Amino acid sequence: MNKKLSIVIPVFNEKDSLSLMIKILNSTLEFENEIIIVYDDENDNSITIAKKLQEDFKNIILVHNKLGKGVKYALKAGVIKSKYDIILITAVDEIFPILSIEKMIKMIVDENYDFVSGTRYKNGGKRLGGSLIGHLLSFIANKSFSFITKFPLSDLTTGIKMFKKNFYDKIEISSNPVGWVFAFEMSIKAYTMNLKIGEVPLISVDRLFGGTSTFKLGAWIKEYLKCYFWGIKTILKNK
Repeated sequence: MNKKLSIVIPVFNEKDSLSLMIKILNSTLEFENEIIIVYDDENDNSITIAKKLQEDFKNIILVHNKLGKGVKYALKAGVIKSKYDIILITAVDEIFPILSIEKMIKMIVDENYDFVSGTRYKNGGKRLGGSLIGHLLSFIANKSFSFITKFPLSDLTTGIKMFKKNFYDKIEISSNPVGWVFAFEMSIKAYTMNLKIGEVPLISVDRLFGGTSTFKLGAWIKEYLKCYFWGIKTILKNK
């Protein structure tokens, strides 16, 4: 498999973060890549910035997601548009995980992993900034899930994942389009398909450069809990 990467970045009013993210990606990645910026709303303030970036960088693709509102559908729209066999999904405000991309793609290309997750909770990974309650809930959910199921990944809820495109083509994401719940579901399905999965520590700094967060406590807790209990049931059943 060639070391070529399609990076899918969903955006929602990210004019403060997008330009910096794209410039850092293009200055640090030393292999062929494309950056697919996906937006839902035609009034999104990210669009103007993205069009300006296209003038400077030939690897920028701007995609209007018409499949449905939310990151889940934005990811699908981006994958449909992608041309490479390895996909990275990440949030536009997550600048520092860029340092982990090289190791993630090496695992897939050189070691034949199918699915690689970032982790903020193991081997030096860290989560900084952002909502304190969001951080606490994520930490408790991941730790308890790993304890109950002995799951090999320590951070299912991070949206920073890299995988082979043919894996995504084989699965159906059934979770509701709330936040990054689908990333939790993808991790579990990769495991139950007996794929080769692994993780790379990363330093995550939430909302360091502004932008609009879609975090809604009640709705997110409800959907993550549904996926949490479904995951426990599914994994224990397959043991």
